[in-house]
Parts: sequence; C-alpha cells; structure tokens
Amino acid sequence: MAKRKFNQEMAGLSRREREKLQRRNSIIDAAQKRFFGRGFDWVSMDEIAGDLELSKPALYRYFKNKESLYIAVVLRGMAILRDTLRDAVKKEKTGLDKVSGFLSALCFDYVHKHADYYRLLTVAREQRFMDMFKRHEVEGAKEFGNMAFELLTFLVNAIKLGIEDNSIRENLEPLQTALFLVVACEAAVNMSSEYQQNLLTHRNIAKDEYLAHSIDLMLQGIATTNKK
Repeated sequence: MAKRKFNQEMAGLSRREREKLQRRNSIIDAAQKRFFGRGFDWVSMDEIAGDLELSKPALYRYFKNKESLYIAVVLRGMAILRDTLRDAVKKEKTGLDKVSGFLSALCFDYVHKHADYYRLLTVAREQRFMDMFKRHEVEGAKEFGNMAFELLTFLVNAIKLGIEDNSIRENLEPLQTALFLVVACEAAVNMSSEYQQNLLTHRNIAKDEYLAHSIDLMLQGIATTNKK
C-alpha cells in the first residue's frame, strides 16, 4: 500500500521533485527502523541523520523537528489501519455486524499484525503531542487529525446503520457510543496490570479469548433485544 501511494506521488513530478520525494521517504524509512526499535524518546535526530549519512541541517530541511518525523511514520501505520477497518466494515451487512467487524479488525488484525505501528500511534496520542498540535509545532498534525476522524467515522456510520436496521438500540448516540467502544476495545488490548494478566494466566485464559469475550460484551451492550 505504501509503495503504491509512493508511486502515485512520483507520477508527473519533475526529476528534482522525484529526488526530493525519494529522499524524504528514505528518511522516513530510516526513522521508522529507529522508532520501531527504541520508541520516540530514545531516538535522536543525530542517529537518524547518521544512518542516512546526512548532515543534521540537511535532515531538518525535510522535517522541522523529531515530532514531525515521528508523525510521518505514524501516518503510514494509520493508512494501514484505515484500509484494515474499511475492508472489515465493507464486507458486513447489518450495522451490528459492521461494528463487530470494526472492533475485531482493530483488536486482532491490526494490533497483532502491526504491533509496532500501533505502539507508535499510542504515543502519538499522548498529551504532549496534542499540545504541540494545538501550537502548530508539528508537521502532519492536520493529516493526523483528519485520519483519526475518518477512522472513527467508519464506526459512527456502522452504529447509525445499526439503529436504522434495528440491529442496534435506537436510544444510543452514535458518536458517544463509537468513542466508548474504541476506548473499551483498546483498554482490553492494553491490559497493563500485572495482577490482571496473572489472573488470566492462572485460569488458563488466552489473551485472544479475553479479547473476544470483551468484544462480545460490548456488542451485547449495544444490540437491540427486539430485532424485527
């Protein structure tokens, strides 16, 4: 997907523009390796510049700061997440089934297959980044916000459809319900308490089994009890 988008961006560009775009993507590739391995806080722009045999000033000509470069990597992962969720929702018929497909795609498909991207996304949503976004200090912030809204809209639309087709309770407000479901789903994925994890292990309950049970509870909470 990323390669196809890159080829589309290259079409119609001058040689100088192609070279600049290729250099930018090489920088993102190098940064991605560093961020995947050590996270945001423990990677420096000096290290990324060294990997590319670039001077630090040359690196800053492409990205104004480390946060902007980090978000460029995060956006790659969000594009994958967008396609994953879109495909999961598209193949289902009822609103409730689309919600189920969305949550399963998020908790199982994306988090399992693209754990590094998901980990970076989690950091990008921390308050320190949000504050920098508000101060317009990070390139790509607008694209990040638009993408996040698009992802949530998949779920909001599924809930609206479910209310219309009577598979989801009509007294639910779609946006609030979507936000709750995403938060609850990610809380199940990111169970951080060692005590809670030990309880599952002691009971021989696999993490995937716990996630499936959690999603089922969420679906029961929004499903209508009097389907026509």
